[in-house]
Amino acid sequence: MITINSRIEDQESRTRVRKSFLYHVTRSQDGKTAMTAPEIFIRKSFDTLNKIEKFCFQIKGSFYTTNGDLVAKVYFHHCLNVQISWKDFNLPQKVSSTDPE
Repeated sequence: MITINSRIEDQESRTRVRKSFLYHVTRSQDGKTAMTAPEIFIRKSFDTLNKIEKFCFQIKGSFYTTNGDLVAKVYFHHCLNVQISWKDFNLPQKVSSTDPE
């Protein structure tokens, strides 16, 4: 597994990003097995009380590769996680014709 972490801070927010890449390789006797499409997962949330926004993207799947007569199955799992902590975030006020001025 390879993981890359970074942090960025500016006047408005503090952002943490984590990228990870996992590969698991096994020998395969038959590379002609029907492949399925990769699975993709996306989650996003916003905690208005703590002013934290989170985003998670994951993709999981497998593929076959060859090297001479050797056939290998490669399972992979990639993740991207982003967390933004807003320092000063005000939700927009609802404005309608019935709101008092």
